[in-house]
Amino acid sequence: MVRESYRQELGRLLDSVPQMGQEVVQGIKNGLRAIETHDVALAKGMDAWDDTIDQQTLKIEKQCTDLLALQQPVASDLRMILSVFKIATDLERVGDLAVNLGEYAIVSDAFVLASKEELLRLGRLACKMIEEALEAFREQDIEKAKAVIFKDRELDQACWDLRTHVLTELIKMAGKSNPFDQAEKIASNTITILWSIRDLERIGDHAGNISARMIYWLTANPEYI
Repeated sequence: MVRESYRQELGRLLDSVPQMGQEVVQGIKNGLRAIETHDVALAKGMDAWDDTIDQQTLKIEKQCTDLLALQQPVASDLRMILSVFKIATDLERVGDLAVNLGEYAIVSDAFVLASKEELLRLGRLACKMIEEALEAFREQDIEKAKAVIFKDRELDQACWDLRTHVLTELIKMAGKSNPFDQAEKIASNTITILWSIRDLERIGDHAGNISARMIYWLTANPEYI
């Protein structure tokens, strides 16, 4: 009876990852939508949403520590619990990055140095990586998890390309005379785009982390960590 209860607890812990992940994915989409539509109300509402993500993280951490303290798991169960603990942290940080995206939407709705669609394309790619990492976790599919890790290179290159484009355009504009209000828009847009690129790149990194932790849980191979 005790072991059956233990197995149920492990099952609930496993289920908590895709549940939390689904809400985090929605948060990314909300952050991107705030940028796309310059929805200030949506962006401001994300702070309260982030509080719920923080609470979910604490709940998962408590589940993990209780299992470690009371059940003393070994081998694959131990790797699974520790991996979930780390994955919850990754998801919580992705939630913070989603809130950042909303905050950038408040700062600026001007897209002077690059098109809004270029930035949103990166956002959709980063969001898709999180979705695929969670799908790999749910299905315990090692090959899908590896594909997410390799896809991070694609996102990194796309972020580099857009960052280079933005800075090139900024240098071009530096040689021109711009009225104050236009210069202010350019500065605001530069901050919005460069910080957004940075955070979208980090979301991709967290997707890779989630996949690497799942691979380690199932194989005991730390190669991707």
